[in-house]
Amino acid sequence: MTRVLMGDFSALHRLGLEDILRTDGIELIDTAGTDVLARLLEALPDVIMLDLDKHGTGDLVHVIVHRFPAVKVVACSSRRPRMRIFPPLHYGEFYESDCDPALLTSAVQA
Repeated sequence: MTRVLMGDFSALHRLGLEDILRTDGIELIDTAGTDVLARLLEALPDVIMLDLDKHGTGDLVHVIVHRFPAVKVVACSSRRPRMRIFPPLHYGEFYESDCDPALLTSAVQA
């Protein structure tokens, strides 16, 4: 089972993403108000989901992909239906895709 650590999303976006991911049997780990990096060390997720449009996400992704290269990062835009996927062991390289439920779960589970 894929373990996903959810970063800071607005309540509405979080509910939508959680609903999509839980439908496909993905285990969700909430940050519960703690720092994403601190929670990453504690939870050891396979994937981290972040809000692509939040201030500081780019810097956070940079830290994650260089300090934790085996963790995949999926950053979803809260403003448009796009996501950026940072595959494991690619040190910052990414690809972009539309963000619909099937593509999102495929990106998380791949």
